[in-house]
Amino acid sequence: MRLTPLRVFWAVTLSSALLANAKIEEWKDPQGKVFKGEPAENLGPFALFRTISGTGIRFPWRVLPAADCVRFDQQLAGRPGPAARWSDATGQLTERLRGHLGVFEGVTLVNPKLELMPEPTLLMVFYVDNSASGSWDMINKSIQPYKELVAKYPGQIAAIQYGVNHSPQEHSDVALRSQSPWPLVEYEDQRRIPSLFRLSPKRHEFAVFVVSRDGVPVFGASNPDETGVQKLFGDTDAMLGLLRPENPLGWHDRAHYLGALQASRHQQDQAGPVLVGNPLVAKGLRDRGIYRVAASLEVGADGKVTGVTLKEQESIPEAMRQPLAAALQRSAVFVPAVDHGTFVAGTYDYLVEVPR
Repeated sequence: MRLTPLRVFWAVTLSSALLANAKIEEWKDPQGKVFKGEPAENLGPFALFRTISGTGIRFPWRVLPAADCVRFDQQLAGRPGPAARWSDATGQLTERLRGHLGVFEGVTLVNPKLELMPEPTLLMVFYVDNSASGSWDMINKSIQPYKELVAKYPGQIAAIQYGVNHSPQEHSDVALRSQSPWPLVEYEDQRRIPSLFRLSPKRHEFAVFVVSRDGVPVFGASNPDETGVQKLFGDTDAMLGLLRPENPLGWHDRAHYLGALQASRHQQDQAGPVLVGNPLVAKGLRDRGIYRVAASLEVGADGKVTGVTLKEQESIPEAMRQPLAAALQRSAVFVPAVDHGTFVAGTYDYLVEVPR
């Protein structure tokens, strides 16, 4: 995205406003390059930063030193997660959008019922230009995959339309004629939302960005063709999948982050192992007629399970006892026990109960 001198001025001004109350510090990327910014959000297995220019940088936790994980957590201390209702949103962007969104009921623009919708974890922002044919293609190619994402990750993803370089009437016409399923930012209010205005493309261009609930860009595409739209939705699907705590692909990054916090928080006392990744899935257990698994797990100082003793074995079919123990030893992911800031071996009382 190229910025005109005027847009550069606004980008710097608005970014400064966004970060005015933030604690800007120096951080290092995995290659050792220093950047200035602030922690924006803990996205499951990822740390999301907002740079001093307002852009987003995302790293998996495992590439950050323990001290930076702790510093990240301290700067976000007390920040609530996504609200159960969008009307109670606490994100800088999701909160700001309240009262500035509209959806069409027939040909009438009305306020969406945000009290019936969860505050989304991620937002897709479609920057549309009525005069750009590719903008229409982007919308048309996005409607079905968007509906599929919403169905697959209910409450986690939402989309909005932001109009660029066209009139108020054209702003409404794009939504009406395309029958897009997402709300639009009311035309006169668009420039009042700095994090969205800063990303808007120049004349005759269009774009789609995935942003955090604070409006920090996670990734996006400028002037995407059909392939670009498909990639964007594929990336969003993958990201939302990784945000699920039960996804094994994110366990080791989550454990790295939580391990750093545990060691820092227990410098003067002790804490037992913490289970981050549980390989025994409720559906799999139910399908095998297993409704309760109790076990004592020995967890090494490296977080690996070194021994499993099943309790209440009568509740587990004999043929499944060894496979269950092996699965726990092989695949369970832990933060080790901590003794005065040092990781040590410990014992974890494991229990999973499956509703019948």
